[in-house]
Amino acid sequence: MPCARLARLPIPKMTDRLPVRRFLFLQGPSSPFFARVARELRRSGAETLRVGTCPGDRLFWLQGAGDYIAFRKPPEDWPETARAIMKDGAITDLVCLGDGRPFHRDAIGVARDLGVRISIVEQGYLRPGLLTIEPNGMGGNSGIPAAFEADRQSQFPVAEPRSFKSSFLLYAAYDVAFHFANLVGAPFAYPHYRNHALHGTLDEWRGWIGKALKRPARRKARDEALAEIEHHDGRVFLFPLQLETDYQIRQHGYRDGLRTALADVVSSFAAHAPKDALLVVKVHPIDNGLTPWAAIIEDLKRQHGCERVVFLDGGDLERLMQRSAGIVTVNSTVGLSALSHGRPVKVLGSAIYDLEGLTDDQALERFWQAPLAPSPARVSDFLTFLKTTVLVPGAFEGEGAIPGACAVADRLLAPPPF
Repeated sequence: MPCARLARLPIPKMTDRLPVRRFLFLQGPSSPFFARVARELRRSGAETLRVGTCPGDRLFWLQGAGDYIAFRKPPEDWPETARAIMKDGAITDLVCLGDGRPFHRDAIGVARDLGVRISIVEQGYLRPGLLTIEPNGMGGNSGIPAAFEADRQSQFPVAEPRSFKSSFLLYAAYDVAFHFANLVGAPFAYPHYRNHALHGTLDEWRGWIGKALKRPARRKARDEALAEIEHHDGRVFLFPLQLETDYQIRQHGYRDGLRTALADVVSSFAAHAPKDALLVVKVHPIDNGLTPWAAIIEDLKRQHGCERVVFLDGGDLERLMQRSAGIVTVNSTVGLSALSHGRPVKVLGSAIYDLEGLTDDQALERFWQAPLAPSPARVSDFLTFLKTTVLVPGAFEGEGAIPGACAVADRLLAPPPF
């Protein structure tokens, strides 16, 4: 469905746009989302090109999205190849999903050297119903903190979250199609392809199958944990786990990774939190089940002689935040949601929202005793800043995919927000 049939996000006048735009797309979501964005750009007169490193990339680069180049060389040849593609193709814009994958990091370095505009697309800093499209980098590479502190004003309207119907089955089907294509075709067509994730495809599937088989037991454990939280009389603190494979953890996270962060949080809680406080460790909704978090937490509880730690797999995050006296996070977007609820937040890694007046800059041992709430006015200003600079309504799949592709295309064609 063309974007013209939809209620589109207002954008600056065509005269404000840059001329002769040529977009180079790298890896995107495991869905046709980037192809849909490219189609919209082409409808606006831009040229588009995709470089893929695996059969899954080719699978989702739909007809009408533009040319496709298969990169089949060793990874060490990629920077030189990227430079040649950008120079020979007169590329003006580079678009990729996140900035952490080695394939993307190398291309971003080349793009900066050549003066190519860089746009990073990701899930929304605020969810659901929003996507992020950010210039130059994310996390520790983000320009958001400096731009916000400089009080830069954007020309974009406020992007309010929209309620889009989503389907886990569709998400799973896309993911399986992407990885199955790679399993079957990569050894022959892309011999140097290496998955950027920590676990191989077969291991990932094994984890998900294991979770499915354990669903009744997981549901029972979840209900017991929720009951304990509901009936607890003292303070409740929340530590949301992130995905170990997420580059926000791998690049901008905690010194030796998520497991070390968990161990240090439990140790600090056992030693310094009030004796009537409860720590809830919530697993990520799409954790693959390969890491035995429940067993790790039980070991930590025994090690520190602290039974006041609850492992939670599931539950309503919004309700849990309302119950919480404070949230400790490495750099999860849950921290932003917590701030929007007025909850104290302690950040352990590098996060765009770890700013004065938003998060608590006390040492962790003090946070357990006297967590400091954010400034409501400061939170409101920061959320508005995000919604008028780097957020657009949409989703990578489901009902929000087409509106999201339209909004991302519009934003790519407009001048950068900062």
